[in-house]
Amino acid sequence: MIERKLIASEAEWLTWRKADVTASTIAALFGRHPYTTALHLHLEKRGVDFPRKPDNRVTRRGRWLEPAVAKAVGEQRPDWRVIPAGVYLRDPDLRLGATPDFFIDANDNPRGFCVLQTKTCAPSVFERDWDDGRELPFWIKLQVMVEMMLADAAFGFVGALVVDPYAMDVHLIEVPRNADLEAEIIAAVKKFWADVEAGREPPADLARDSDAIRELTRREQSGKELDLTGDNELPVILAQRAALMAWIKSAETRCEQIENEIKLTLGDAERGTGLDGWRITFKTTERAGYQVPPKSIRSLRIYDRRPLPERPDGGEDQTQQGAA
Repeated sequence: MIERKLIASEAEWLTWRKADVTASTIAALFGRHPYTTALHLHLEKRGVDFPRKPDNRVTRRGRWLEPAVAKAVGEQRPDWRVIPAGVYLRDPDLRLGATPDFFIDANDNPRGFCVLQTKTCAPSVFERDWDDGRELPFWIKLQVMVEMMLADAAFGFVGALVVDPYAMDVHLIEVPRNADLEAEIIAAVKKFWADVEAGREPPADLARDSDAIRELTRREQSGKELDLTGDNELPVILAQRAALMAWIKSAETRCEQIENEIKLTLGDAERGTGLDGWRITFKTTERAGYQVPPKSIRSLRIYDRRPLPERPDGGEDQTQQGAA
């Protein structure tokens, strides 16, 4: 039985979503989500309360323009009656949920009941990630697939509004039901919850899982040592890190020299003009004082004790640090 919960408040809706894998994040289970990862989702469902991402220009744009997309779709397809969904759908057995944006009334559509997911994007993103409407991003395809499954819809559409002030247009992209892909989604969700209950963590995405890794390594065990003898990979990446740190230091030093030369050139001038393609200002700004509250942070310190010929820093006795 699919539950249909009328959304009366955002706070209540967010609470419901915490108990489920949702359509908007399902692609993380396939390693194909642009904004979250399987490990982040795993820890979240185990009760880790990650800070909520702040509102930004992209999320505000999508929220503000959602009704506009529906209106544009309605004008393109006057035979459709586009209705705000206003419900949270969930399969309590799978613990899978979805919040469709709109429904298309079955009475007005002889093909059957339909869900409509609205998206907005910049022209460059639409060209790059959507192939100008010829290819639906995989994470959005999975999102609509889950919405169709839980709504028992015959098919779905994505209405993509390309936000170009000179050539704004909405593109309708159909998403048909796909039994094989739906079976993969169900299998992935079942495995996800089984792994959560068993404490089996998915592999970390080293480029995007800093917050999850920070959570997993929050505390050390006093006196514990890990013997790394025989580890063939760590010496390679440690040497790579040392070379990168030396390059960063050299680049930072050169940047400081350039900035000092610019400051001396400007002297007491507030701005520099006359350079094609550049805008330079050198103004005084006031910064309010503040106090930083105390907190405990684990710090990773790496000391390069290799023989001097192997060291890119020229043998300087320096500590390389990174908060973890």
